[in-house]
Amino acid sequence: MNKPKSNITLKAAKDLFDILVEELRVDSNLSERTIMIVDNFVLLEQLKQEAIKDVKKRGSMEFFRNGSQEMYRENKSVDRIIKIVEQQRKLQAELKLTPASDRKVAAVVEPLEGSSGGDEFERF
Repeated sequence: MNKPKSNITLKAAKDLFDILVEELRVDSNLSERTIMIVDNFVLLEQLKQEAIKDVKKRGSMEFFRNGSQEMYRENKSVDRIIKIVEQQRKLQAELKLTPASDRKVAAVVEPLEGSSGGDEFERF
């Protein structure tokens, strides 16, 4: 039984670990290499959840004071969330767990019953 690393403490990240491991097991793609990628994926999830918590607490814009200058600026956690999501997409593709890499989607679709065997191009 695979378990997340000890530095993964959030329940959402631990649950995601279990989901990813099960998906990889179903696809017969579970190995030391994929477990390492899953560990990175769930660590990113934990960081993302912390950034989301910060945005909920402080908002997407924060008041900033630098000497006599006062302004609002974007909360840096917003940018962190976007970067983390992009990195998670890359790791998801690496694990072949995206809709585009799904075997069922890539399978050839059978013509409907009663159809004349496809369109004009296929009959040609």
